Amino acid sequence: DNLAQDIECNPTQHSDELKSFDYINRYLCCLYLFDEVVYDAVLHVLNSQIRLFITENFSGCSHDTSIIGPVMTWLNSSVITFIEFITQHQLVPPNMEIWKKRLKFFCYKTIATVRINDLFEIMVDYPESHPAVLDIKKCLAHVQCSLFLVKSVQDTFKERLLHPGANTDDIITQYSSAIKVLRFLDPSGAMLEKVCGPLRTYLKQREDTIRCILNSLMSEEENELTRELSATTGTLFKSNDDSDLETDDWEKWKPQSKEMPTELKSKTSKSADIISTLCSIYGSADLFVNEYRTLIAEKLLTTSNYDISLEMRSMELLKVGFGENLSQCQIMLQDVVDSKRTHANIMNTVKQGFPFEINTLIISHVFWPNLRNEEIQIYKPLQDYLTGDYQAGFSELKRSRTLEWRLNLGFVELELEFENRTLSFTVSPVQATIILCFEDTEKCHADTISNTVGLSLSQTRKKLAFWVTNGVLKETSKDMFELEKEVKQTQQVVVEEMDSAMVKIEQVREEELEGFTFYVMGVITQSGAVTVERIQKLLSLVLYDSVAGQLTVEEVKTFLDKKVKQKLLVYGGGVYKKPK
Repeated sequence: DNLAQDIECNPTQHSDELKSFDYINRYLCCLYLFDEVVYDAVLHVLNSQIRLFITENFSGCSHDTSIIGPVMTWLNSSVITFIEFITQHQLVPPNMEIWKKRLKFFCYKTIATVRINDLFEIMVDYPESHPAVLDIKKCLAHVQCSLFLVKSVQDTFKERLLHPGANTDDIITQYSSAIKVLRFLDPSGAMLEKVCGPLRTYLKQREDTIRCILNSLMSEEENELTRELSATTGTLFKSNDDSDLETDDWEKWKPQSKEMPTELKSKTSKSADIISTLCSIYGSADLFVNEYRTLIAEKLLTTSNYDISLEMRSMELLKVGFGENLSQCQIMLQDVVDSKRTHANIMNTVKQGFPFEINTLIISHVFWPNLRNEEIQIYKPLQDYLTGDYQAGFSELKRSRTLEWRLNLGFVELELEFENRTLSFTVSPVQATIILCFEDTEKCHADTISNTVGLSLSQTRKKLAFWVTNGVLKETSKDMFELEKEVKQTQQVVVEEMDSAMVKIEQVREEELEGFTFYVMGVITQSGAVTVERIQKLLSLVLYDSVAGQLTVEEVKTFLDKKVKQKLLVYGGGVYKKPK
């Protein structure tokens, strides 16, 4: 190694060690023993020097420039010079092309190792790191290191992403980058399938994966997924049975490389775009559509001026990928458009308007997700106006229809004036009703407020905590609250973090299963004893289009165990049966 370093640093002025080495080489060449004695040692030394040079100079280096060029320049200027020096006494001149080919192989192998070790960071920086990805692609064409790449990236993903501490949005972002990088390295999709298989499985297990994907697709700010969605021209869900029959871009089809190891051969050579790959985690559009209905409902319920231009735009883009699956969501958007017109007509027909500006959203409840309905009382003048004059005006316009109010939903924008400043609040109707209890008095007891809003005392105290936290109220004695004259709140605008307007999926599922209690009891009576798996299969046939998604064995077991506690069933030996 020292000899190689010496000739590399100063090939014209040889040290005494190099002169001795040259003297020995001369006699070995004369005896035709050079290849037998020196060849393997030289290869070992050069391999070590190449590895040392590349790792010391390029490991962890910038990813926005290629390193193959500088390495090959160093190879030709230093290493090849060393080879010419040690082979100068051979009677038959060496084939330098063979030497170069072998040394380039060493270089490509080492460069591939260095770049693959940094591949996670390269994916994070992509597309700025495209030169580094191009280095890996060139190395893969000369060196079989596909298995090493797959194993390395899988281990890195497991360590840095596949754990509860990783944010779902970050995992999806990294997965999107991995799709682009691996699809560039291997257009057949085989490497992507192997590398990201565990990542897809983990994302499927996370409860918020679909919501995070849809939030990115519906974002006002441009991101990778919104750009991909704008470029989408086909459905996002394809049947696996038809994958081999697809003829899109058949002129550009290429078979999988014969150098690809058998372990990485893919069942299909069709590579999909990023959104299709993300959506295919679940295989079906139903889960995405149901979650999208929930998201779009939450957004529409919080719109204050009927402006849904952003939602309409995202709907038009998503229709390309989801097709007719979004028909219910289209009706929801149309409800907002119709509500604006209907509300304007009602306000024109009502003889006496309301002193505050109000907007109402009139929905076709059959096409919307299940909304929470809590029996509460809101600000009395507003409630009387809505259920009186406003509802009468609606009945005149829509004689065959009636309104069923969800007074717990929506929001109220308030301005509270204090001695030292004015604060703006955006809160739920019940919170607005609570603070308006102090409209004509500075003190109010929690019992009085509880009776006004129709909540229990404990629920009322939880609501009052919001106003105490924001410095608007203070508790002077047990359950006695007083209005602050001056506030120390630093925020000029305060927005309450309101509960979701949707009924929880668990509650929907529980209500669905309760509706089939007699059916389940009948099956068990006829069969004598039935396993939970059998009940799950039977119920799945009638709940196949449930908004709560696919029925699981765990959900059915929870339902049946509840019946056991109610002494309607008994469990033993892995089966459920009627008690004797």
